[in-house]
Amino acid sequence: MTLIRELDSIVMDQSRLRRPGAPRTLATAPLSGLAQDFEELGDVPQALRAQRLYAALQETAWDRASARHTLARLEREAGRLPQALDSLAAVREALATPGDDSLRHWQRVDLGRFIAEEHCRLTLALADAGRSEEARALLTAADAVLGELSENAANGVRELAERTAARVREVD
Repeated sequence: MTLIRELDSIVMDQSRLRRPGAPRTLATAPLSGLAQDFEELGDVPQALRAQRLYAALQETAWDRASARHTLARLEREAGRLPQALDSLAAVREALATPGDDSLRHWQRVDLGRFIAEEHCRLTLALADAGRSEEARALLTAADAVLGELSENAANGVRELAERTAARVREVD
């Protein structure tokens, strides 16, 4: 209950996140921490609620992509596949039109690999749910993300990507 009260308090008054001495910026780490705490406790609806607000308040493209990636994972794990698709679309949008230079090296670091992995995992979930058209479309997006990664980052995802492509071919 304490965690829910804390989240409710932030939702009702986001000014609580303002940084002392820098009132125009937000300290969103408490929301991320709440999302993780709720997830660890198995309270997925509250974890999603905290992560959704956390993602909405991110200011840099890197932070937006990272937060939306986590949101997509939580949504997929909760069986909310359409919402997870939307969250991954927002990740791809942040990658395509970042608006700042924070994502200039995303293809060479773990963030790129994690994004590609989540695309594959959601594609598998869609295939398993019999949503073959959406699985095929997301597989195309996953391949595009994978194609952007450095060779080193892509190597970490290749086996999952191949397994995902094979699964999508099975459901066709």
